[in-house]
Parts: sequence; C-alpha cells; structure tokens
Amino acid sequence: MDYFRKNLFNYIRANIVGYFFILLVFVGGVVFGALAVKTLPDEQKTELIGYLQIFFQGFTVWSAESWGSTELFANVVFNHIKTVGLIWLLGFTVIGMPLVWFIVFTRGFVIGFTVGFLVNEYIMKGLVFALAAVLPHSLLSVPAVIAAGVAATSFSLWLARRRSNPKTTLGYEAIGYSVLCLTMLLILLVAAVVEVYISPLFMKFVVAMLFKQP
Repeated sequence: MDYFRKNLFNYIRANIVGYFFILLVFVGGVVFGALAVKTLPDEQKTELIGYLQIFFQGFTVWSAESWGSTELFANVVFNHIKTVGLIWLLGFTVIGMPLVWFIVFTRGFVIGFTVGFLVNEYIMKGLVFALAAVLPHSLLSVPAVIAAGVAATSFSLWLARRRSNPKTTLGYEAIGYSVLCLTMLLILLVAAVVEVYISPLFMKFVVAMLFKQP
C-alpha cells in the first residue's frame, strides 16, 4: 500500500497541470450545461416537466422486479466501455486530444444540465433529488473519466515529443497507459452497479418524501 500511495502521489504530481486543465474542461461543461437550461424554449421545458412527472409517478410503484435493472445495467456498462475505449484510442493520436476534451466536457454538460434543470424547476426539492440521482455514482465515474482524459492527453503529448527522441520505449509507455485506462474502466463498472442498483433506492426515497402526489 505504501508503494501504491507513493506511485499514485508521484503520478498525480507529475500530471498536476493535466489534471487542472481536464478538471477545468469538466467544470466548464457543468457550467455550460446549467446555463443551457435558461435557453430552453418553454415548449421543451413543459415537455421535460411532463416526462419528469411520469418518471416520479413510476417510482411510486417501483420494485426491483419491474425496474428492468439487468437491461439497464447492460446499457450503462456498454456506454462506459464505449467512452473509455474511445478515449483510449484517441490517446494514441495527437490530433485526437480535442475529442478527448470534448468527451470530458460533454460528461460535465450532461450533469450540469440535469442538476440545473431540476433545481430550476423544483428548487430545493430538485436539488435533493439531483443529489440522490447523480451524486452516488458520479463520485466514482467523474474522477475515472477525468483520469482517463488526463492519461490520454499525457500519452498523446508523449507521442508528440517522442518524434524528437525515437529511442524512447513505446511499448512500456503504451502498456502503462492501457493499464491505467483499464483500471478506470473497472472503476466505471463499479459506478454502473451503484447507478443501476443503489441510486434508484435513494431516488425512490426522495420521491416518496418530497414528490408525493396529492
């Protein structure tokens, strides 16, 4: 454990600029997502509110058997695999870095829009529900996506610098980069379990407490 902590600290310290930049991209996505709520036409807001009402009503009769968690879990896992796989592939190209940043930005945008819309329409009730729906799995998935984005960016920059020093070992760096991305994917799989099997329990509790139908 001491060896692991030491290497983790050294890795983060060596990539502190990359983490700051990618985190800035993610926060920018959250901010833009929250601001996008204000630009929605009234018709779309009304339609989204209608979907939410149906969603809240569905939770009143929710059960583990009726939720269809197996299919949902498969979809979430597949999306995580696509995300990390695409980031991993883009890391092997220098021109793919902006796309990596776009993926991180999009992840932040979705979270910002979701939380922003709920808070904008339901104020404190929306904030509590957003925390129950988004926070549990995001505590794992967001750091994992950010770490994968930093790894891809760092590896792409390393490839660019390697052109001036072709004697550096590509295989060793590529394996290390791939192992890190695989580790982040495993974390995302744990996040998928939380998102599908645990977060709905918090969401149902919040709906039952705050969104009771008259």
